Amino acid sequence: MKFASVKQIIVMTAITCVALFALDYYKNPQLWHSRSVGMARPGVRLTLWINHMCCLGCLADVRQALAGVPGIDVDNATDPKQLLTQAEAKMQGASLPDYPNAVELPISDLKKLDLVAVDRALRDKGVVAGRMELSGVEHFRLEALLEHLCCGMCDSSIQERIAFLKANGSAGQLKWLDSVMVDNEKKTVAAHARFLEPGKTVDVVEFLSGLNYLGYEPSSLRIIAEEKMQQTNHEGE
Repeated sequence: MKFASVKQIIVMTAITCVALFALDYYKNPQLWHSRSVGMARPGVRLTLWINHMCCLGCLADVRQALAGVPGIDVDNATDPKQLLTQAEAKMQGASLPDYPNAVELPISDLKKLDLVAVDRALRDKGVVAGRMELSGVEHFRLEALLEHLCCGMCDSSIQERIAFLKANGSAGQLKWLDSVMVDNEKKTVAAHARFLEPGKTVDVVEFLSGLNYLGYEPSSLRIIAEEKMQQTNHEGE
């Protein structure tokens, strides 16, 4: 019988250690980034990426659409830089990369914010947010209210098909998703997110679009901060 050499044992041990560290980093990033929390931009924010926002007229429509949506601070939003006026936009043909832009919105009250209301307000104004990126909340879940959850098959199909969408996302969609819970009595679907590292974002449109793809139209989609989980993790660090 031939045994491994000392060199082979050292190499195999090193590879195993690296793999275990990588797995721990993937599963528990909060333990690795606990000291970097202060470096992130303060406050909870929602950044709307709109694939057509070429001039100040587009921006005015977006601001007007969002003015009545509870939970966001439109007055203190961070607008795109160097947008053309409507007159300038009419005089020159902007190239395609100039069209997409983003508006960063401070979230003034997370409990009042309904992401479906944000989406509908924009659509009613003729604008669509291609991405809605949430930042500044370490532990949270997205809770969708679905009026159509009529049976146990609805419950199981949501969990199975959301898992399928996550596993087959060619562009890394839903990587932030940890688990999905369905409450048939309350008619809610909760998407529990992984720990959101400081400076990172989660595109909530991925979950909203996923539900639409499965045939469901949420009547509301809210962000629920999980403070107890956050406190528990911090106490254990």
